[in-house]
Amino acid sequence: MRVLFFIFSAIFTLNIITAQNSQAPVEIYLKQGKDSIRLNNNTVKLKKEPFTLIFVYNNPEKYNGVYVNTSFTRDYYKMDASETIKDLNYLPQKVYSEHKFNPNKELKVNPEFFQYFGYNPNANWNKFDRLIKKDGKIIAYRKVKNFYLVDEKENIPIEKMRFSIFMIFEVINQKTGHFFNREVYRTKAKLKF
Repeated sequence: MRVLFFIFSAIFTLNIITAQNSQAPVEIYLKQGKDSIRLNNNTVKLKKEPFTLIFVYNNPEKYNGVYVNTSFTRDYYKMDASETIKDLNYLPQKVYSEHKFNPNKELKVNPEFFQYFGYNPNANWNKFDRLIKKDGKIIAYRKVKNFYLVDEKENIPIEKMRFSIFMIFEVINQKTGHFFNREVYRTKAKLKF
């Protein structure tokens, strides 16, 4: 009887995990030219040409933003999926302010801080080039032509990029007040030029 209970529990848990993974709160794609690749813990070889990050918010009323760390180092990237991301409770405080509508077509590069790519239906601005509402989803496009090195205060056009970029994408369930954030979804990608 205990064996049957254990097997049933394991199958039930596996079904829940599979269901959660199949309907992620956001799907992230990278499009360069005609090629489009889903970013899901993979390495992507890119030409030294502009590309577009595409965020598909599957349930934008509940989860409408992604914290993104872009770095030359593997600090966040090397973390195992079972590890809690460092400083999880402080992610909202570790976000760079940005211009609305992505006028500089850039990603900020820093091993410690994040950008927040979100959509607020009550605001008349966002951090994307364009948004499309379709079938209850929000599809957001962010073009990248430059990498802004925050500490050096230097802008590198993608044509001059010589290093790999490590990215981590994090969706959290943010509670009111501090120290209550819970990770909902995480994926990563390595961009090679």
